[in-house]
Amino acid sequence: MTSRMTSSLAFLALTLLAVGASAQPQSGLYTNFPFCKCIKTPTAYRLSPTVKSVGSSTYCFTLNVNVPAGCNNYCCNKADLKKIEINAFQACDVFSPPVKATINGVPTKVAPAFTTPKDGPVGSATLVLTQLGLGLASDGAEICITLGLNKNGKGCTTLEELCVPPAGMPAGVCTAALFDSQNDCCPLSQANVPSPPPPSPPPPSPPPPSPHPPSPPPPVCVYLTLVPPANDPFQYRFDAATCDDAATAISQDIELLAEDLQARVPFTLTECTETSIKVCGEFFSNEDGALLEPDIQNIYLDQWLQIITGAQCPAFLAGYTIVVSIASANPDVPSACLSGVLSTGCSPETVLFPKCECTTTPYNMPFAVNPVITTTPGRKTGSTAYCFKLASVTPSNPSSFCGKTTTINKLEFFADDTKRRKVTGVGLKPAGSATTTWRDPIWDTPGQNTLR
Repeated sequence: MTSRMTSSLAFLALTLLAVGASAQPQSGLYTNFPFCKCIKTPTAYRLSPTVKSVGSSTYCFTLNVNVPAGCNNYCCNKADLKKIEINAFQACDVFSPPVKATINGVPTKVAPAFTTPKDGPVGSATLVLTQLGLGLASDGAEICITLGLNKNGKGCTTLEELCVPPAGMPAGVCTAALFDSQNDCCPLSQANVPSPPPPSPPPPSPPPPSPHPPSPPPPVCVYLTLVPPANDPFQYRFDAATCDDAATAISQDIELLAEDLQARVPFTLTECTETSIKVCGEFFSNEDGALLEPDIQNIYLDQWLQIITGAQCPAFLAGYTIVVSIASANPDVPSACLSGVLSTGCSPETVLFPKCECTTTPYNMPFAVNPVITTTPGRKTGSTAYCFKLASVTPSNPSSFCGKTTTINKLEFFADDTKRRKVTGVGLKPAGSATTTWRDPIWDTPGQNTLR
């Protein structure tokens, strides 16, 4: 089918038949792992950052149990360890994966299983080890998982294939949540972490205080900065709701870390623009603030990045860079008590598609698909229409052959051949029209993973 498009927009809809409860969409209520509401710190449980590979796709984690000094809450000195969840790639969740687990060499009571978190973002998945029976006396316990392929050769066999790495971390770094029997406590651990570089030399000692009472230290600010790409036809920008959510998460994290220090001024949102979020507060002293630096640099900078990116960059952030940094009230002036910076560049996943020789550089044509997908009820009962919006854009090279194109001949989607029976129709609705024209889906030969 050939259709001429100028600056008008069009909607393309794919209709997928819902199959049972497993086809219910994930709500996306919690965008960050572990995709639920629970207490992450303080706690007595943590996995060692070092993972031992013993061969045959078997990886062993060591449990560290240490009750923090002065901590008397439930998560510190009463909670058990019933379950471990690992942030996993959805591609590992295949039919009948031969995944096994042991504790100190003894098989677990329940075999590990992949789950789809109902309140997580679309595409999120976790590997769950439950009924572990561990507790405060289990320091040093060795928990091993063995990965493998199912009888169809599908699944994951390495941590690089299994684990969704935290932003800024290399492939193979795993994020795990350790739950008690009540699912109240869920401390996070990063395992298989590369050894860090040697620490920077300490700053010079401050000058002796003046005889007058010292002035309170200047404000400390956390900045979330959005750096758009040069070619930015589908602009993503911070809005008031995003700023409020980020400020709430950052202030709660710092308040929890500093509950024994009692920050002089609570951390609050002080600036919200389309590309910058600024959250500031004060401590009683620079020394108090500096006590938080290790946890902030090792754990919270990454969590604050994920406020924007989630566990994996969404498609609409392709080409964007997100930076989280700590400075004074002036972003160009370092803070005297806290420091840290972490960034991530979002890029689309590389796939072997399309199955032909052509120019695939983004925006080489004057047409593009908006990366934001919307859903509506499908044309058949129990089905859902997933809608992609087409738009006219300025091509990266208007004088090139592709840049001069005025007609779209066809659209192809990289689609899973095994799901072809679930696609019941392809619809096209011109801009301004109230009617969608539906056609039967056309698939390429099996194995090509191509839907036209």
